[in-house]
Amino acid sequence: MLNHADPFPDRPGPVVVLLPAFPLDHRLWDDVAALLPAPLRPVAVDLPGLGSPVRGEPSLQLAADGVVELLDHLGVERAVVAGLSTGGYVAALLAGRAPHRVAGLALCDTTTEVGPPDVPADRLTAADDLQQHGIEVVLDSVAEGLGPHAGPDLAARVEAMVRSQDPDAVAWVCRALAARSDTSEGVAAFPGPVLLLFGEHDTPTPPAQRLAELQRLRSDAAAVVVPGSGHLTALEAPAAVADALTGLARRAVA
Repeated sequence: MLNHADPFPDRPGPVVVLLPAFPLDHRLWDDVAALLPAPLRPVAVDLPGLGSPVRGEPSLQLAADGVVELLDHLGVERAVVAGLSTGGYVAALLAGRAPHRVAGLALCDTTTEVGPPDVPADRLTAADDLQQHGIEVVLDSVAEGLGPHAGPDLAARVEAMVRSQDPDAVAWVCRALAARSDTSEGVAAFPGPVLLLFGEHDTPTPPAQRLAELQRLRSDAAAVVVPGSGHLTALEAPAAVADALTGLARRAVA
């Protein structure tokens, strides 16, 4: 089962599943989870290779299956599912393949298409480099993930999170990212409410391109651009993200 943090287990829900960005883990969502109001029950998840054990051939489907297994373990039939960047890939995959388990879908700083920021050939090269040279290979994700207003304390927090990861496990994630498929069709067909959230200064998934693409898929989606934030909106602007997720949860249970 996927490792996870369930800080308010006695809350009645809805459960809000929070899926992290590469190469981070559930701690990405600590500040957002603390701000989500009762009765919402945040469950922040470590994806395979990013805090949870890896098994089998690299595939994001294993991450999506792990979320379903976790929901079964928690006794939760349906949850609001929010994913940031790589977590968004998993959330979109889950919404397409098991829509009956997803009450609402939040795609944050992500894309349904195959391509930047996860070009398959680049991720395969990174996987080999990680196993040869260690976790320093992906430390550039600190600068890439944060916007121009993020201070040194936040950068240090992200760097510490990256350095805590196992390079062999992160290499597995890179290979899973290289093998991922386009999830646009599943997101377009998902019957529940959708939130699209991006940082104003997100460079890996710029909103002018990626938000616009997702809006063409889901013209009914709520769209939020977080002023001043970069790619890691959950860390840079947790109050804005928590507010947007609260609104999504309300729509999902209305």
